[in-house]
Amino acid sequence: MSPAPKVGVIAVVWRRQQVLLVQRKYPPHAGHWGFPGGKLEWGETMAAGAARELREETGVLAEMEYPFACFDVLAEEDGRLAHHYVMVAVRGHYQSGTPVAADDALAVDWFSPDALPSPLCPDLELIIARSAPA
Repeated sequence: MSPAPKVGVIAVVWRRQQVLLVQRKYPPHAGHWGFPGGKLEWGETMAAGAARELREETGVLAEMEYPFACFDVLAEEDGRLAHHYVMVAVRGHYQSGTPVAADDALAVDWFSPDALPSPLCPDLELIIARSAPA
């Protein structure tokens, strides 16, 4: 049986014109800054999965909306494809919690779109642009 892509969700949460980002602990893109997220669990809606991953990685609670973007994560290791995810971005409205890095996050913080940390996960700036509050 050949490998199949995995479905993942990311939580894109804004508070006072800043977006919540985590520094990834594990591949793909270990050490890069991205959105809290991970694999969607069996029977879980995309909004519920994004809320769960957000809570597990940061301790922050948010009311999650519907998905607004979808993108591929293809990452090689040792010259071969090692990770293939279809990631679904879900926007959330901050409710409560002080961010603390937990689960598979090295660090977590709120960032203004014009002062983002480095290095960034692929597509992050595009997702920020698509989700920014008016």
